[in-house]
Amino acid sequence: MVATPGRRVLAAAAVAVLAAVIAGCAGGSTASTHNDSPGLVMINTSKYKGNIITPGVKPTTVLIDTAGKPFDIRAMTPDDVTLLFFGYTHCPDECPLTMASTAAALRMLPAAQRAKIRVLFVTVDPARDTLARLRFWLGRFNPAFIGLRGTEPQVQAAARQTGIPVSSALLEHGTEMLAYGTDNIAHEAFSPSTPPASMANDLRLLVSGHHP
Repeated sequence: MVATPGRRVLAAAAVAVLAAVIAGCAGGSTASTHNDSPGLVMINTSKYKGNIITPGVKPTTVLIDTAGKPFDIRAMTPDDVTLLFFGYTHCPDECPLTMASTAAALRMLPAAQRAKIRVLFVTVDPARDTLARLRFWLGRFNPAFIGLRGTEPQVQAAARQTGIPVSSALLEHGTEMLAYGTDNIAHEAFSPSTPPASMANDLRLLVSGHHP
């Protein structure tokens, strides 16, 4: 699954969301490079407001969640709409913006729909992102967000299955958040600049079982 680099236009609303949370999310941030995935063909549709991509299956990698337990990404989210993002907690821009926008989008949904959505954040910086650090950082956005950690080979294995480029050594990662439907297939992706209202619109469709 590959994506063409897109223009990053941070709308005023998105910047406001980020400003409200960035102070508590980037403690001692380190400069990094973010890469758009090389090749996901992105097209807008009439119903979906995110970016439609070449479909890809949910990865089968087993990582460790913030409770210290093994977490098989595909096996443990079989009937859920799953949002998957690779990043790190010291990220100064795209990572906190994406998490803040996702949290805002979920607040627009009724509880019954929120209960069918899982948000997974896989760290590409396991040297600094301890399980405790992941839990604290994600909790500032939404306590239900699931942090996942693994060795560099494990994280690379998960990333390869998605087509998202990551590098733990350089702290590089693609900026797309993949959205998997109840069929365990990613049909679309959200960028850091996707407005929360657009995310909420698409999540409603995915929860209902409608796929692009």
